Amino acid sequence: MKISHLLISSFVFTSFLFSWIHDDISSFPKTSTVSFCEGSSLKIKGSSNVNEFECALDMNALSEEIEVTYRESKDYLNFGNTQLVIPANHFDCGGKMINKDFQKLLKVDDFPEIRLALKKVMKSKTSEDCTMATIEVFICDINHAYDIPISTSKSNGGVTIDGLLTLNINDFSLDPPKKMLGVIKVSPIIEIEFSLNFKIE
Repeated sequence: MKISHLLISSFVFTSFLFSWIHDDISSFPKTSTVSFCEGSSLKIKGSSNVNEFECALDMNALSEEIEVTYRESKDYLNFGNTQLVIPANHFDCGGKMINKDFQKLLKVDDFPEIRLALKKVMKSKTSEDCTMATIEVFICDINHAYDIPISTSKSNGGVTIDGLLTLNINDFSLDPPKKMLGVIKVSPIIEIEFSLNFKIE
């Protein structure tokens, strides 16, 4: 599955945080190429009144490189046309039946992709290692924007970004499935947890 010129990412987003270390801050558009490294992960977590579940994305379904365009100022980075396109049928929830339920919930046949668009990254006023990112989430052609904290670190010549996005699937006109005559009820609150390792060129 290809990723167009679009995170965040959940997900690519803060690779550019380290550009703030330099003094050549400019309002002109800049372009960088981001390459995913081994060890990256993206998971969707949820729960019901009887248990919890976790669906992990097969990271091999994503392109190895993404070209990202952004503008930088003193305190933030604005991104243009920067989006991570995720194939919704490449999540493994641990079994065929729950995979089927998960795909049915996301209406995969009609909407095969989840998109995470990075809009802005802002430096935290309280911590050098924590940054706020504005991410627009597209599910079933409905979109909502969220501000979430993300942490960054340097490792093995690359960058690691960790973050957690909590959302309500009812906001995307999705109905949690019910099992056994409604005895088992799935919570509409889910979490998108990501840990992305990549290099910047």
